[in-house]
Amino acid sequence: MQFASFTFLFFFLPITMGIYYLTPRRWKQEVMLGISILFLFCGGWMAALTELVLAALTYGAGLLLEKLRTKKALSRLTLAGTLLVQFGALIVLRSDWLYSLKAGAFHGSALFPLGLAFFVLQNAGYCIDVFRGKCRGETNWRRLGLYLLFYPRLIMGPVVSYPMVHKTICDPAFDMSRIGGGLLRFLVGMAKKLFLADWVGMLFQTLCQTSDAPYSMLVVWLGAFSQLVTLYLELSGYADMAIGIGACYGVRLPKSYGKSLFYPSIAAFADQWNRTVVQWFSHYVGTHFRGSNRFFQLLALMITWGCIGLWYGVRLPSLLFGLLIGFCLWLAHLLWRDKRTSMLRYALTLLLLSVGAVLLTLPDLPSVWNYLKIMLCGGH
Repeated sequence: MQFASFTFLFFFLPITMGIYYLTPRRWKQEVMLGISILFLFCGGWMAALTELVLAALTYGAGLLLEKLRTKKALSRLTLAGTLLVQFGALIVLRSDWLYSLKAGAFHGSALFPLGLAFFVLQNAGYCIDVFRGKCRGETNWRRLGLYLLFYPRLIMGPVVSYPMVHKTICDPAFDMSRIGGGLLRFLVGMAKKLFLADWVGMLFQTLCQTSDAPYSMLVVWLGAFSQLVTLYLELSGYADMAIGIGACYGVRLPKSYGKSLFYPSIAAFADQWNRTVVQWFSHYVGTHFRGSNRFFQLLALMITWGCIGLWYGVRLPSLLFGLLIGFCLWLAHLLWRDKRTSMLRYALTLLLLSVGAVLLTLPDLPSVWNYLKIMLCGGH
């Protein structure tokens, strides 16, 4: 079920909000958990069972990590096995391998759960926090299940840590002004997705579908820029819808995207684009490779952004997108240490991100090369 669907807007959301706020306070956690599980099953029973199994694995791993806190070797082995299963499920289900299976209900689209990429990051972050001692393993399975399966943030995040958000999710505050603000933000996000993103993205889709047509360099660059705008509008639109729906249930979720699309530098892009995901990889991945010299700084950025690229899609162009952003961040840190901005920096950043949008969207390297060849060398 999508947030912008007729069923969700006129049936699921108003009915579940009414049930939730009419429920006595002591049963709200269970009711909200039931609503989230119902939302999962609306997206397919195989997908829902997959996420429920991964959530149960996270709950058990948290308890085991808490019990083995003094036994470092067993604790590391438990954490490694849990992360292997979580990210292994993400790689297998998100890759193109299963899309060749078209036997009945077991085709690829039915096997891929809603928001599995965000869900796996949140599961892994919780287990790592328990391992590091930043939070205790949760013994209340309803509370942890609500944190993991809270449906407004399932599709497109944001990714939030358990110590940061479990109090607001498990003990939400009813406020009519917050509900009104949440509905307004939801409508703004839906307008971004339906009325702007789908329309702006038509140019790039047309160029990709008719790649043999004699397009000029200017038209192809405009197509890449339109795809960058489309990605921003679509992803930030879904994030706004998630934040708005969370506010309707009295839960405050953090912002994922900045208000601007035109960035003065790659560092500003990295700070405002899908910031909860970037912060997650910087905190849990990049910190292991940081050092005082330039080589370790480059290594940390390349590994962090390479993982971010693969998180967007398990394919080589997405990996190249992440490596490109990581290398440009390192290069900008070496060459442009001043805080002043100029039109040249805006233009260079926009051109680089337009190339990144092509890498992030097209499925394979031959398609990327055919498009970039016209962008860089000119068309007919």
